[in-house]
Amino acid sequence: MSDIFPPRPLPRDDVAELAAAVVRPDFASQLLSYIRAAAEIANFGTFYVADMSRPAPVLSIWAGDMSSYWFNRNASTILKDKRLMQSILQRIRTAEGSGLVIERWRPAPEDPISPIYARDQVIERVTVSSLNDRVGFQSFFLRGEKSGWFSDQEMQRLQQILPLAHELIGLRHRIAGAAATGQAASARASTLREQDAGPFGALTPREAEVCDFGVQGLSVAGTALELGVSENTIRTLRRRAYGKLGVHSSTQIATLILNAMG
Repeated sequence: MSDIFPPRPLPRDDVAELAAAVVRPDFASQLLSYIRAAAEIANFGTFYVADMSRPAPVLSIWAGDMSSYWFNRNASTILKDKRLMQSILQRIRTAEGSGLVIERWRPAPEDPISPIYARDQVIERVTVSSLNDRVGFQSFFLRGEKSGWFSDQEMQRLQQILPLAHELIGLRHRIAGAAATGQAASARASTLREQDAGPFGALTPREAEVCDFGVQGLSVAGTALELGVSENTIRTLRRRAYGKLGVHSSTQIATLILNAMG
């Protein structure tokens, strides 16, 4: 004997809705809406490090009041500053073996990031850092001047929900590679290079083309055949592209492509 239930839609709670959005292009905005239920956040983003043994952080996902242009411009400025980049890496390294590290931080006047925050009217930041194997993440949540300092109650709520938010960001990175590969026809490194989208803007046309073939699953030999060049040339182009994007595999490139679509 078996029980048969009539088909009917089952309601999802907020967490289930958010989990379902992980692979969708609007994931970042959905996540920000969820976080804003706990505390007013002007903007959030994530720095992704594909290999902490050869760290090259990239801005991989973002949402908020700030435009994508300024988000990417600020990230480029931060990552070009050795002191600021090392600060990101140091926070990620402190998470090794301890799960997640959450930090509330206010910029001092002498801090090199202060001019950026002052221009964007940011007064406070909460970061969540993690390190799994060689892959590191730091998600950051920015508080605008108009909202004032975080209250103790807001910080308590953030400490309850930000671990989930951070883990979902990591989940998106882990599963996004396959999704981006499936969308390669509509989302390509070459297109993102032309749009000057994040780290893709630094690629040469040939490097972006090699990335596209790699995401589609072509081997070095197959890519060389398609482009009519030697395999050594393809290896050189891949190595240069990987260095600029801060990755070490085509799957990680695919992840960045999908995140750039969000």
